[in-house]
Amino acid sequence: MEANSFEEYIIKKGHTKETVKTYCFQVTPFIAMFPHLNTFTFKDVNNALAEYLKNHKNQNYKNSILASIKKYYDYLIETGQRNDHPCRTMQFKAIRKRGVIHSDLFTSAELELLMERDERFPGLRKRNQVVVSLLIYQALQIQEIENLKVQHVNLDEGRVYIQATPSGTRRHLELHPKQYKIFESYINESRRELLKVESDKLLVGTRGTPITKDLVHYIISTFKPLFPDRNLTPESIRQSVISNWINEKRFPLEQVQLMAGHAWISTTEKYRQTSADDKRAIVNRFHPLA
Repeated sequence: MEANSFEEYIIKKGHTKETVKTYCFQVTPFIAMFPHLNTFTFKDVNNALAEYLKNHKNQNYKNSILASIKKYYDYLIETGQRNDHPCRTMQFKAIRKRGVIHSDLFTSAELELLMERDERFPGLRKRNQVVVSLLIYQALQIQEIENLKVQHVNLDEGRVYIQATPSGTRRHLELHPKQYKIFESYINESRRELLKVESDKLLVGTRGTPITKDLVHYIISTFKPLFPDRNLTPESIRQSVISNWINEKRFPLEQVQLMAGHAWISTTEKYRQTSADDKRAIVNRFHPLA
């Protein structure tokens, strides 16, 4: 490849300096690795990309490389070095996130069972009830639970403040009536007994230090005998609560989005379950014989 010619071609197409730099930077090593790129078929390009990108999992990077290769073939066609484009329609298949499987989720009544277990040590019982309640009433993520500070709980206003995380927005959530006495007892009594180091974190582990995600997972794992054949985890509890807000309690999607800390309404929408009546109405509306 004549680097200067390819670069001049991109510049003439009106691309920015940064885009020109990116195209040249990405195409040059690819051609060095596959010097017969000019004669490649669709299959050759596909195999070459698979080899070149075998250690790269980032989808954006893969798409960027493919865009540069496509641009190079545009250059070959315009300069008369080829009369066809071997990969114009080539695309990397998008990785779709797994949707919500509603049959795997727990009802509100089932989740309430997690609040009823006795503990050997009263202090740990209150601590564990606080953790469980934050999962089944506020649907918090583990990092959000770890980040909670004592001052984030306002019992007078009946609210708890949730700090923003990379996967959740900041928000104020109402406390459930059952949480008032539990939180008050834990903060004023149990937490003081458990705490061994100076900290403003709300939740304290068995060693007297701030709680960790491993401990949250462990606490929930001790409830698995209640549901031996089902996947009870902090994540499945959160999914269940969000689904129940929408499908059991019929909260508006926009309200659930705010409560769950979702940045996008599309994330909230995937929890909506189509009822049998809704499915029947759709069939009746669009079926040609309806």
